[in-house]
Amino acid sequence: MHPGPHGQPRRFRRRDLLAVLAALVALALAVAGAASFAERHTTERAQPVRLSHAPGDLGATTAATEDSLRQYWSDQLPRTYHRAFQDLRGGFQPKTPKSPPFTCGGAGQTYGDVRGNAFYCPADDYVAYDAALLFPRLDTVFGTVSPAIVLAHEMGHAIQHRVGVQAPSIVVELQADCFAGAWIEFAQASDTDRVAVVDAALDSAVAAILTLRDQLGTPVTNPRAHGLGFDRVNAFQTGYDGGADACAPFPAQGVVTTELPFPTVKEQLIGGNLPYDTAVPVFADSLDGFWVASLPTLRPDRRFVPPRRAPRPAPPLPPCPGGRTDDPRTVIAYCPATNTVAWVNPLLRRVHDTLGDFATATLLAEQWGRAAQTRAGLPVDGPQAGLQRDCFTGAWISAIGSSGVAQLLLSPGDLDEVLLTILVTSFDPRVAPTNRGTAFERTQALRRGVLSGRSACR
Repeated sequence: MHPGPHGQPRRFRRRDLLAVLAALVALALAVAGAASFAERHTTERAQPVRLSHAPGDLGATTAATEDSLRQYWSDQLPRTYHRAFQDLRGGFQPKTPKSPPFTCGGAGQTYGDVRGNAFYCPADDYVAYDAALLFPRLDTVFGTVSPAIVLAHEMGHAIQHRVGVQAPSIVVELQADCFAGAWIEFAQASDTDRVAVVDAALDSAVAAILTLRDQLGTPVTNPRAHGLGFDRVNAFQTGYDGGADACAPFPAQGVVTTELPFPTVKEQLIGGNLPYDTAVPVFADSLDGFWVASLPTLRPDRRFVPPRRAPRPAPPLPPCPGGRTDDPRTVIAYCPATNTVAWVNPLLRRVHDTLGDFATATLLAEQWGRAAQTRAGLPVDGPQAGLQRDCFTGAWISAIGSSGVAQLLLSPGDLDEVLLTILVTSFDPRVAPTNRGTAFERTQALRRGVLSGRSACR
């Protein structure tokens, strides 16, 4: 991802990719059908390309992305760094098992060195990527937007080399993610380049970035740290929201990082997860306390009354006076008429065991957020109300760090579990985006709460 000593490349981070891909595929983010790069390399270079959440012509995608990146940085580099853009001397180089040996800084390379990866070589100024395995896999699962993001990230390293960025690995990698987000926003808004970005692609981009996170427990001081999912999504959306100008200060001002080592071997073995039967009451008690303290900041004349808890041994959830009808597969729901949060224990436990304890926390926080909105007289239905609840969830998680409750100390990857839960529920076919907000919007709202607290959720 960024140059190592003596101009040698640093490898594209994918250690945790297969495990998270499997979880996402099982939870309905995957699409069927794979094809080789060569089979899809059929479109003329001049044709416009739409980056999407669906698979497409990889040859056309990469060609259009390369042209768009050149156009973006030709204009943006002088604006941000007051330097003229110089194109890659060695260009973008797709590698397959049939590719001849090549070099980076005089060191011999083969396809085996890039298999499953992508990298920028500063010594010879080129971007190499695995066109036989990595790009088709990303394209198949996450659509054409994901290979484009990888190219944008690696071009970000080329920009860093041109302007002389010197910083720890974690900062360099997150700045490259930020640059990728800045380019995506340009491609989405521009009508002069060859790339168009459909809205659903942004949701898929968040999912793809989450899978390319560091191994859980990687400390930020690790010389190869790239960032956990939350860190990487945060950096990407920082660039999307603020452009390259928002990314440029990273080396001097630092970046948001949540990577921590596991404190004990036992914590590492269980992934930092509380057992389900412990987690549910601990989270619920914490949410009660958070909202008792927080609701008066939303409505000084109102007080939060903690909802009654109604775990069920099997579906369906109990009826709610006032006409609420739940899908029999519903895991958890709030009933305003009785001020009750009900959940189906086996279903919520399955979420807990599949995604982690903070997936359970996220589903509980959503319903406590509904209870708070109801008590405060705020809207509960519609996308803006849903995004406010995501922001509330982020604010509650942020408050956990200073709560003094030992069981609730954040573990490595907890925020990633929250992101993954948002993605899964956003892609749930029973939840229309018009009623809940897109995954990209929801992760933006979560970030606001995590980074700025409950005052950002008004």
